[in-house]
Amino acid sequence: MTGPGDLLLRWLSERGAGELSEVKQGMWWLAAKHCPDVESGAPGRWLRDAVSLGHLDIDWRNRRWCAAPPVLTRLPQARGLAVLAGSRTVAFDTRLAQAVQDGLVELFQVSSSRPARDIPLPVSLFVQFNDEAGLRSWAVELGVSYASCFALQGAALLPPLRLEARTSEPEFGKPLEQYDLDRREYCAVRRPQCDGLYRLKRRDGKRVCQVLINGEWYETSHEDGVYSVLGARNPESDVLRWLPEKDGCRERFGTLHVDWGYPLPDLHRRVAVMCSGLAPRINERAENLAYDNVPEAVALKIANSLGQHLGENDE
Repeated sequence: MTGPGDLLLRWLSERGAGELSEVKQGMWWLAAKHCPDVESGAPGRWLRDAVSLGHLDIDWRNRRWCAAPPVLTRLPQARGLAVLAGSRTVAFDTRLAQAVQDGLVELFQVSSSRPARDIPLPVSLFVQFNDEAGLRSWAVELGVSYASCFALQGAALLPPLRLEARTSEPEFGKPLEQYDLDRREYCAVRRPQCDGLYRLKRRDGKRVCQVLINGEWYETSHEDGVYSVLGARNPESDVLRWLPEKDGCRERFGTLHVDWGYPLPDLHRRVAVMCSGLAPRINERAENLAYDNVPEAVALKIANSLGQHLGENDE
């Protein structure tokens, strides 16, 4: 495992925790050396994918990160496959390599496809198993936590979307942007004109998102803000769609499509990703992200949690 994404995960795993600004500086150094076509937004996209894959946990509000502890979890109805998520220190990789050499486990490495404009992701590590008891026992031997099936467990705990953190209205005369749901981008405005999602810089220099609904201001994340405004405007909007597999024996499993401009919040995205153990596929022509091996029940829980209708994909 020596690709740029694997080296980056190794570096973060050994560091353990820190400031996001320092991490992004290191990512730019790595990108300049290995990824000449990388775009300015690539570090942020890589970090969000790393959160989805269970490698990192990030406090976006306070600009802090930490490496997640390694965990082994089954994929839902994936023909005896489990995925190893979390940090990958030298010590962990050494124990894993020894387990493979001793024939204790069969390991598969699979890459998540990403365009040249992005920093490559670390390979996903899959384990083939025959019974859950043996898988649990092997997790103990490797020294990692075991979760029976994070995708199903996490989906059951997804909370309904709520705006609770009241805040003051933006300072008059300061730069302000409003998110245009149709254009899927922030546009500069002189002052708040109506209910919606706004972005501004505070006096301490941090960029924050705020939602205006019924005359009240709330601090939020970009993702939560998008779905809060979208739900208030049109809960029947068609930004989340699920397409079942063609295999007659797996009609309850399929692909969750999420339109660009309406990104899932961190926990929802991790639940969707942990159905396959791979980052979502990027559909350039359709302008959406595709999460594979998602049970229909999980897709419904994601949509319901965000106050959205789950549409059917006709692609």
